[in-house]
Amino acid sequence: MGIFQPYTYLQRSVLILLPLMLLAICTWSLNPINTPYLDDNKRSILLLSSRIFFPGLFAIAVALVVPTFDRLFQLSTVTIVYVLALLLIPAINPNLLKSPIICVLIAVSTLLAMLPYSSFEEDNFINHTRRLFLTFFFVAMLPIATFLSISVIVKQVNIFILYSLEDSVGNGLLSVVYVPIYIFLQTLGLQDLVGHLITNNYKNNMVTAFVNTIIVCNIFALPAAIFFRSLFTKKHLKLFLTLLVVICILTSSIGSCVSLTLLLVLIFYPGTFGALLLTSMCCFLLSFYMQIPAITSIENLYLPDVNFNNTRQFFSEENKSFAILCSFAVFIPCIIIELSMVLNRDNLLERRRKLRSINAGYTINANSSPELTLLAYLRALGGISNISDVEEDGTWLYIQVLNMDQVSLPTLNSLVPNKMLIDSVNKLYLCDVGEQSHFLHQRLSKFIENSFTVSENEVPVSTPFKIEPMPYAKS
Repeated sequence: MGIFQPYTYLQRSVLILLPLMLLAICTWSLNPINTPYLDDNKRSILLLSSRIFFPGLFAIAVALVVPTFDRLFQLSTVTIVYVLALLLIPAINPNLLKSPIICVLIAVSTLLAMLPYSSFEEDNFINHTRRLFLTFFFVAMLPIATFLSISVIVKQVNIFILYSLEDSVGNGLLSVVYVPIYIFLQTLGLQDLVGHLITNNYKNNMVTAFVNTIIVCNIFALPAAIFFRSLFTKKHLKLFLTLLVVICILTSSIGSCVSLTLLLVLIFYPGTFGALLLTSMCCFLLSFYMQIPAITSIENLYLPDVNFNNTRQFFSEENKSFAILCSFAVFIPCIIIELSMVLNRDNLLERRRKLRSINAGYTINANSSPELTLLAYLRALGGISNISDVEEDGTWLYIQVLNMDQVSLPTLNSLVPNKMLIDSVNKLYLCDVGEQSHFLHQRLSKFIENSFTVSENEVPVSTPFKIEPMPYAKS
């Protein structure tokens, strides 16, 4: 069915990872060890160019995945906004060019203004003009709003750090808050702020634990968290997350790649990002109280990259305690994600299965028969005559309807145990129905093929004949 071809974006999402890999290859190839014959000025120019170009390519790759009403206009807008941000942002802070993650966020924010139009509006001159005006308005305002929001957040974080620069904070348990703050700012490419303040104000024990935690979390905890999260996702997302784990391991020393990876995790898997922040706090406390030697100096901490040539050997005999810290960083996010999944899954399924539909007047729960569930779906979708096509993809059902006004959305939400996506342009409902997907697909397909509203064998009407009384009945 051609109508379901747009959902191949789940496979095309792998393109998002291509700029990360290309940036890593350029960074490795421009390393002084690999290219000793290259002049330092040329090397710095090429490195800066790659750090600017590939994040912009990342923003374009994200745009290719997001549906839109006009692909050429979308790509042009994202490119222009990214270039304008590159020209204006350095006037505020020139160091942002080394990791222009804010420019990526500003450019990607325009995608919200270019989503497909609703298919219910009439295509006349007034509606077309109104949609065009709103599109240009939000394309202009969303980047400004994104930049102002990030500026306010960073300013408040900066104020908090400056007010908390005391010995009672920096030499005690409260110093643990600086690690998640650093990781959050690293997601935005602004991690150098915390590093400079901590270096200038605190003692060696706290700085050592801080540096060890950041290195361990980016090299071990982040890939472990993404990999373990992939075990709880659908099969069409496992490829993306698995490749992201590989790239995360290979690019753990490159600041821009780490920032873009953290940004993807923050946007699409905020729970995993929260588990990473909790893991960083636990690793900081362990490193602080075990007095683990410093892996590297604060000057080598993602400004903008980490040079592994200037670090200790991770698993050497003189640094045995570091193996404990690495094991801690791998297992803690796995335990946190496992607990959150176990607690949320049962509660979510039971709550949605027991939601009572006020309009339909029935209750579907775990003990309901498949036939009763099928009738509930038919009623929620507006009947057999309103269903035009059905397809199955694993635990997902793609249901296309004729009239979305006849669909009871609250009822359908209460029936779908996991989640549901809606494509109003193609009149599609993407329902993750779990184990009942095959049964529902078979029954709904049979109903569509043999619709009760159309008779396959018409019975011709017999020719009329005149009814006359019998001869013996005459008197």
